[in-house]
Amino acid sequence: VPYPEPQVVAPNAYYANLLLEDYAGVTSELTAINQYLYHHFTVNEEYEDLNELWKCISIVEMKHEAMLAETILLLGVAPEYRTLTNNFPVYWSASYVYYGVEVCDRLTADIAGEKEAIQNYRKHQDLIADPYIRQLLERIIMDEE
Repeated sequence: VPYPEPQVVAPNAYYANLLLEDYAGVTSELTAINQYLYHHFTVNEEYEDLNELWKCISIVEMKHEAMLAETILLLGVAPEYRTLTNNFPVYWSASYVYYGVEVCDRLTADIAGEKEAIQNYRKHQDLIADPYIRQLLERIIMDEE
């Protein structure tokens, strides 16, 4: 299924701030990209297939990140690596990444992160009336599942 082109009905700072959570929050595309890349760079050579999988997943997450950035811009907000908490910017931190040591721990954290991301996307779909954004989120959810 192809990705929809990022578009919005009209600028909307509230929607943009919701998407910033998916873009650069604790459980976000930015966190997922960095977590998968870290796992890719540091896994033992014996896990060659898993190593390649982490790399490929990170590339898909980068696509999601780019589409969210374009949508946030269209909504009238700069796609900074931050969220908005009580009207105060909270910038993304590498501490959001689960680094882990063992392969099983890493996989467990990756799966948990994807499940939490899906919950967040669904929550945001419920809060956003813009059909273009809802369609984009649904397409991202397809990949996350």
